[in-house]
Amino acid sequence: MGRTLILGLAAGYHYGDVRPFLVSLDRAAYAGDLVLFVSETTRGTERMRAHGARLLPMVRRPGLEAVPCNALRYFLYLDFLKSEAADWDRILISDVRDVVFQRDPFAFPWPDGLCCTLEDPSATVGSCPFNSRWVRAHLGEDALQAIADRPVSCSGTTVGDQASMLAYLEAMTGRLLPPSAGECMAGYDQGVHNHLIHTGALDGPTLFDNAGPILTLAQTRGEPTVNGRGEVLNRAGRTAHLLHQYDRKPLLFKMIRERFA
Repeated sequence: MGRTLILGLAAGYHYGDVRPFLVSLDRAAYAGDLVLFVSETTRGTERMRAHGARLLPMVRRPGLEAVPCNALRYFLYLDFLKSEAADWDRILISDVRDVVFQRDPFAFPWPDGLCCTLEDPSATVGSCPFNSRWVRAHLGEDALQAIADRPVSCSGTTVGDQASMLAYLEAMTGRLLPPSAGECMAGYDQGVHNHLIHTGALDGPTLFDNAGPILTLAQTRGEPTVNGRGEVLNRAGRTAHLLHQYDRKPLLFKMIRERFA
């Protein structure tokens, strides 16, 4: 694998919020680039830099003043990639507060193109009250009905080669405006993400479920399986490279905080 990049948003967080993310990445011996966008209210930035993170200010360009942070990040990532002269072979855009690494995320043999993560199959876009709300309120009832029976794809962890990631970010930003306000709408970016993935608007993304390298836990039942080395296993019984939404599982959350806090 050539040059790699992880992009994340740490707006409003303090160092303790992101320490598990950063320490676990160190312990996974990740040697690629890491860029985190921070706000004026982000605290402990020097400690974040000590882990090798490049910190950039979260700047709202004109027209994005009302866009919530979850959606704003796609504009930040797109502008960053367009402004950099570097070429990356693989890019991961990732949530920060509720993600930890058990392996270098790029040690997995990701295929070319965009790679997206599926949540537990027990929930579909239509049956999940949050995802259905995000699609319906932002894109309309017809848009929801078109993908209501499809599994939920989590927008919090997405991998791609640089060209595919740029195309994805262009598609996302093209459908996030004007922003949707209202109760529980801060995550409406995931509604757009699912509609793009499940309607063929993107060029053949590869979808990985919980048997793959990323274990997405919110919709799963009970605590995940942990082996004798303290590694969390995916649905196929292998060590997951990334754990996402670990804070939804009380015992796992306690273990992660004790290990990395």
